[in-house]
Amino acid sequence: MAPLGTVEVEQKFDADASTQLPALEQLEGIGKVGEPASHSLEAIYFDTRHLALGARGITLRRRTGGPDAGWHLKLPHSAGRRTEIQAPLGSADTVPVELMDRVIAYTRGHAVAAVATLNTERTSYSLYGNDGRRVADFVDDHVRARSMLGEPRELTWREWEVELAAPDEADDADDAMLSSLTKQLSDAGAKPSERTSKLATALGDAWPASKRTEREEPSGDGPAAVPVLHYVDEQVAEMLLQDSHVRLARDDSVHQMRSQIRRIRAVLHGYRALFEPDAVKDLERELKSLAKTLGRYRDVEVLHERLKVSLDELPGKLVLGQLGDELEERMTLRATNAMAAVRNRLNSPRYFTLLDNLETFLEDPPLTSKGSAEAKKSTAKLVNKAGKRLCKRHDAAVGAAVGPERDKAFHEVRKAAKKLRFAAAAVEAIHGKRAVKLGDAAHRIQSILGDHQDSVMARAELLKLGSAPGISNGAFTYGVLHAMERTAADATLEKYLRKGNKARKLRLKK
Repeated sequence: MAPLGTVEVEQKFDADASTQLPALEQLEGIGKVGEPASHSLEAIYFDTRHLALGARGITLRRRTGGPDAGWHLKLPHSAGRRTEIQAPLGSADTVPVELMDRVIAYTRGHAVAAVATLNTERTSYSLYGNDGRRVADFVDDHVRARSMLGEPRELTWREWEVELAAPDEADDADDAMLSSLTKQLSDAGAKPSERTSKLATALGDAWPASKRTEREEPSGDGPAAVPVLHYVDEQVAEMLLQDSHVRLARDDSVHQMRSQIRRIRAVLHGYRALFEPDAVKDLERELKSLAKTLGRYRDVEVLHERLKVSLDELPGKLVLGQLGDELEERMTLRATNAMAAVRNRLNSPRYFTLLDNLETFLEDPPLTSKGSAEAKKSTAKLVNKAGKRLCKRHDAAVGAAVGPERDKAFHEVRKAAKKLRFAAAAVEAIHGKRAVKLGDAAHRIQSILGDHQDSVMARAELLKLGSAPGISNGAFTYGVLHAMERTAADATLEKYLRKGNKARKLRLKK
């Protein structure tokens, strides 16, 4: 499995060539300073011709010299934090697959090549706390950089850096430690740097504008589109993360990526009145198609596990023939074909165009007058509209005749509950606990009726298996499993009718 990466928390400082080092041993909270260690480092940085990685705050390099020689990929994690993933040195011209797979969604299929070379003379000092534990490293870097973009240029500078030794993913104590060290070093004459990275300094004017959109904070009397766009921003970022997990064959990654796609599509649909219709319609269509491609694999995954468990739980005397082996062979072949389709889709120009269009939509959202209207009132109206849709579909399902049409009607209830859940989640910043409560209630309906839909799919598959050529002995066993699934489906509907009332009644206050 590819490495998960470590969290990096650091602060850079500008320093002139003649500036004296601060008295590190006098810093509050530092009990001892280690002996200086010197290294000569060479780092070659890679990006697309248009610096697609740099625009998203991503750094990809191959570094020689020092204790961590190898390929390094740094991804934005959260404010002040980055995730660093390493791979062995390997070839100087070929980015390791496990790193390239993590950035294809950002490079959009464009080739990466060397864009700059940095040679650094580094002196590092380990900083130990009063308990003897290493808490941070202070490095003094003299850098010589050569840009390979546009007109060749070289420049030199000096910078200092404080990096925490072993930060947690999100820890207030780490933030306090870095803040304290930064203040003390600033008081001692060090100047916190505005450099975003060494590479940005090396490329100068060629460095691209950030793709990260700065938005105003959501508020009840602010524009209605703001909380929705914040939510979609978060979901797109998570979708791109899951893209890399799918390419790296992480467990449950297809499910997670499809879930993110569905969240984005559901929110765009629920709040479509806030945006120009054509842009939303095109995004919805492509998101639906992409989710369908991933869904073919996910459906096989869920179906395989459900049937396997059911078969394993049957008494041995009811299992006729080699059904376990037959099921494994059948489902493995289907999963393999479905995953091939997923990989083809994720490497297609159509997919990369969708990602471009999502970014364009978020960077310059095509608002209608309703998108600029007061958030609290406007979003409550749209969420409550989704709640009314859920009630309408519930009534239609309860009144449907028993059989396939009723199963289909309850699946429509589930989809309405899912849209209500995500619509409420998108405006939690505006409506607070009431939106959370509504979203939770809708989620319960979605989960219960999700079990019902899984049973519907299992029964359809069991009918196919039971009537397949050469399956005469197994037909009895598949018939038993079909009857069990029918009973399970009835139980889920009873559970829904008992527990689904709350979500159908909850509404947001305008």
